[in-house]
Formats: sequence, C-alpha cells, structure tokens
Amino acid sequence: MRPARMNKIRAVILDEKVDPVIRQLHESGLVELYDLSTKLEDPEWNALMTPAPSAEYGRNVASLTIKVSRILDLFSNVSVGEKAGLSGVLNPKVPAKKKLSFSSSEEIISNVENVLESVEGEISEPASKLAELENRKTILEMLKDSVKYLSGFDLDLKFLGEGSYTYIVSGLVSQENMSELESSLEEATEGYVEIVKGNPVNKSEKEQKIPVIVATLKQCADVVSAELRKSGFERLDIANVEGTPSEIFNDTEKELLGIENETKAILEKLNALSKKWTEEVLVLHEVLEIEKERAEAYSMTGKTERTHLIEAWTPKKHVKKVQEIIESASEGYAVVEVSEPDEPVEKIPVMLDNAKAVKPFEMLTEMYAPPKYNEIDPTMMIMPGFLIFYGIMLTDAVYGLLLTLAGLVLWKRMGKVSNGAYNLGYILTLSGLSTVFFGILTGGYLGDFMYQFLGMDIYTTGFALVNPLGESTYISAAKPLLSLGGIDVNNGPMAILLFSIVAGIIHLFIGLTVGLKESLSKGSVLDAFLNQGMWILLILAIVATVVTGNMMIAGGAVIAVIALCMIKGFMNGGILDALLGAMDITGFLGNVLSYARLLALCLATGGLAMAVNIMAKLLGDAVPVIGILIAIVMLVFGHAFNFVMNGLGSFIHSLRLHYVEFFGQYYEGGGKRFSPFKAKREYTSN
Repeated sequence: MRPARMNKIRAVILDEKVDPVIRQLHESGLVELYDLSTKLEDPEWNALMTPAPSAEYGRNVASLTIKVSRILDLFSNVSVGEKAGLSGVLNPKVPAKKKLSFSSSEEIISNVENVLESVEGEISEPASKLAELENRKTILEMLKDSVKYLSGFDLDLKFLGEGSYTYIVSGLVSQENMSELESSLEEATEGYVEIVKGNPVNKSEKEQKIPVIVATLKQCADVVSAELRKSGFERLDIANVEGTPSEIFNDTEKELLGIENETKAILEKLNALSKKWTEEVLVLHEVLEIEKERAEAYSMTGKTERTHLIEAWTPKKHVKKVQEIIESASEGYAVVEVSEPDEPVEKIPVMLDNAKAVKPFEMLTEMYAPPKYNEIDPTMMIMPGFLIFYGIMLTDAVYGLLLTLAGLVLWKRMGKVSNGAYNLGYILTLSGLSTVFFGILTGGYLGDFMYQFLGMDIYTTGFALVNPLGESTYISAAKPLLSLGGIDVNNGPMAILLFSIVAGIIHLFIGLTVGLKESLSKGSVLDAFLNQGMWILLILAIVATVVTGNMMIAGGAVIAVIALCMIKGFMNGGILDALLGAMDITGFLGNVLSYARLLALCLATGGLAMAVNIMAKLLGDAVPVIGILIAIVMLVFGHAFNFVMNGLGSFIHSLRLHYVEFFGQYYEGGGKRFSPFKAKREYTSN
C-alpha cells in the first residue's frame, strides 16, 4: 500500500573500472543516479573531490549521432512505404531486435563507423545529385516565375543589367504609380530614359501590375534605381540568361521536366537504399543514444585522482542485486555502502510497486500526482471503486461489450508498442466488463431497444433486477426493496439512488479510515480525531440509526459534530472561524450527495438510448420505402454518439469521485517519480 522502500547506494570505484560499472547499471535499470554536482559545491565535499566531466567518448558519439540523424532524415524524406491503413494502426508491427554485445565505447564507435562507411558509400552520390537537382529546380522555378511576366516583350534578356554604356532593368509597377514613375524618371534622367510597358498582369485577385523594362544611361543607374524604389518597383531577378522571354520560358519548362524525370529515378534509387539500410541505421541511432546517456552519466559523479564516487537510489528489494553488479563489473575494485534515505521526503524518488493485475491503474494515480514517499499509494483502492462507478454510470450491456472489445484491441494490439495504450486498454477492458455486468443487472441493451423493436419488456421477464426508470419483477410497489423511516424503496431510481449513497458513504468511510491511520501514524491524535475521527463517528451513528430506527442517535451525532467543527474552527482562527466551521457538516453532506451522480449518469445513458430508439422507430414508420434504412442510420449514429459521450463522461466522473471526494480524506500527492538509469532498447537487445 506504500511506494517501494528506497535505499541509497554509495560506491567508490577505481577510475579504470567505472565505465563497466556504469554500463552494467545502465543495462539493469535498477537505480536512479543521484546528481552529485550540487553536493560538490559544498566546500567540505569540494575539498575531497571535484565534479567529473562527461566521458571523453561523448564527443565522438555526438558527432556520429548527427551523421546518423541526417541519414535517417534523408530516408524519411525519400521512402515511399506501404500505407499501414487501419489494420496497421490497430495491429502495429513490433520491430525485430538485433542482438548486439559490446564491452566498450571504442568497440561501439568502431562498429558504427564501419556501418556508416558502407551506408554513405552507397547513398552519398545519389544524395548529392538529388541536392544538386533540387537546387537547380529552385533556381529555374524562380526564373520561370519572373520571365512569365515579360512574355509580351521581344527582347533578348542577355542585355538586362549594366552594360558598357547602358543600364537596363525589368520589373513590375502598380498601375496607379505608372504615370508618376514615368514623369519622375524623365525628370531625374533629363530625358535619357526609355520605358517599355507590357500588358497588365494580375499578381493576385486584388492586385494588378504592369511589367516594364527601363533603359537608361549607365551614369543614371543610381538615380533611376532610387526613383524605382520610391514607386514600389518590384524588380524581376533575371540574370545570366540569353534569348527572348518566350524562348527562356519554354527552355526552362523543358529543363524542369528533365529534372523531374531525373529526380524521380534518383528517388527510386534512394527509396530502395532506405529499405535496405533503415533498420540498420535505426540500430546505430539507438546504440549511439544509449552511449550518449552513459557518457553524460559521468557528469553526475564525483572524481578524485584515481576514483569516482557514484550515488544512486534503488528500491530496497534490488539492493543486493545492485551491489553484485557493482562488485562484479569493477572486479572488486569498488567499495559499496548502503544507507537509509538521508534526504527530505520530497527528494526521495517514488516508485509505485503494485501487483501486475493492479499496475495499469497506476496511470490513474499518476494522472493526479504520484504519492509522496511517506504517503499511502492509493492505486489498490482506486481499482475497485473506479470499475464499480464506471459500470453503474454507463450501465448498458451492449455498450459494455463494445468497450471491452475496444479495450482488448488497445491492450493486446497497440499495447505491444505503447505502454500507455497497454494500461488504458487494460482499464477499458475491465471497465467494459463491469458495464456489461451492470447492464445485465439493469436490463440495459441499447436502452429499451428490445421493447421498442421486439416488443419484449425485459423488466417483466425476470432477467433484469432493477428498472432504472420504474418497476421490475423484483422491485415494485407490491415488492419494495426495503423501507427506510417509513419510505418504501419500491422502484428503480430510488434503488439506484440508495445504492449510490450507500456506495458513497462506504467509499468515504474507507478514505476517512485510511486518513485516520495516517494521521495517527504521525502522532497527532487531536488532528486525527478532528479531521477524520468525528466524520467516522457520524457515519457509524447514521448506520446505527438505520439499524435501530432510533433517530436520536443520528441527531445527537450531528449536534456533536457541529460542536466539534466549531471547536476546530476556533482553534484555527477564533470566533469567526468557529462560526464558519459549523458549515463543515454541509460540506461533508455535499461529498456524500456527490455520489448521486451515479444515478444521474445511469439515467442519462438510458434516457439518451431510449430517445435514439424512439426517433429511429418514428422515422422507420413515418418514411415510406427507405424509412428502415434511415432508422438503421439513426440507430448506428445515435448509439455511437451516446456510447462515446457517456463512456467519456463515466470515465471523467468516476475519476472525479476519487480525485475530489475520496483523495480529499487522506491523499495529497506530489512525490518525485523514480526515474531509472536505464538503456531504452527498441531495436536492439544486449
């Protein structure tokens, strides 16, 4: 019920043996390295040792990682893989792991360099050619885009630019600025300018410009350029070409077509190479990433002239194994010390340690916040409550079956490659089974589908215990479930409401009991009584009242609790807080009534399903010929909508009852999650 107990491992290792120790610890994944850099800022520690830098081989690893990443980017850009489709998404392929065994960074770097040499030997030429073609294509497309505006001109464009005596430039001018530009150029050049205008062209839907070629004397180039800038002249970047605009445009198109064909051939070649080498390069990338983590791990250690100091957190149950790893990898050239946690609770890493059947529900605990090291791990208590609440809120056997199937796909298929999908799939599968159970219990099969379309009232057949909207064979005015204070529970809504309130009281009682135990373990008896004890007594008094029928017990308990709340308020802040404290009992009552949402969600699911069935039946009866098709479409989309919306709502509200009402009695959270120093292997094995 608590996170795994932690020990701190402190090892002094001969510097020649530290690398194999780091490698073995990284493979085991049993420790979280403690960063000593902050501790070594203390003068007392700094007098003994200095922070160690990252391993020297880290630079080579980083350089190779960049090369490998570039190759993977290239393969990603050129690969034309088969489309996975829905089947591929739902049943992802698990990559085969390549078994590799290296004893040192030198071996790994040498291996990576050899493989890279082979890969680069095959891809460098087509990759360079592809880059060259793409560069040329970009230039030609820009030229084509510029030249198309000058298609009406019969001028050899080799004359554009600055000649021995002339300066000729082409560009676009907005229609409204044209007259002013002509006047200003005439004035600035004293008439030594020639402006040739083309037909207006549309730059965009709202913008029309005139292509122009401006020729002037070389000595007037500066003033002409200045006047052109003032008019918003958009210069066409054309250089190093020869021929008329039409000829250049046609030649450019031909060359682009040739480039396209050549590029296609090279892409096919690179695509074939990517299929050949991608898996091998992914292996290299993973190996280098692992080496990078190991190289950086050095910087978390302390260093003397001949030794390294490593500190690490490890779960108590792994201490012996970690000791063996360090002593074996260092060949005995290490001194290992094990100690209890010597840090503040907030700094001790937290590893949840639940049984396999409960472990996926740790996801729900961590969505709120991991527990602190000295707190209870609530995962075990979340599991039954979440499943029961979810089932009663969705409460439809067909929806439950669909949810179970969806959960199984997530769990057994997508869960192969994603831990999150595995956990969520497991939770949804159990939630679906719970929904099937409560759906059968309440006769929910796509709402009242069986009654609307088959004429079968399941609540009179004896196959359903509770009718959420009325009476059933087992619960009716003639056969009330029970009587409370003279009030008969004789129909479904009342029965489900009673179940919801009782479930809420039990849920809160468990939370309060855990909270009481936690408070007592901290030695504060008064706090334990005022925070949890008096509410437990109130619940017990209500139970005694129900059993005995003596209202005096509950009445006396309520008065006593109000008085205790006022005393608690007075102790915290005086008379005003004492008066406000009296309202705490309404807060507790609100927590209990919050569980009535079980009934609300239950009715919402059934009610919407009934509405869908009624509308489908009306459409089927009202529309001739195709009415049955419309009814089927209505049923499919209506129930799909109800299933998704209320399935999501049930998930959220079930979590809400735990996070707000249940956790509020004993749980705070905020622990630091255990982050193991572990080699992440997807494509390799050791």
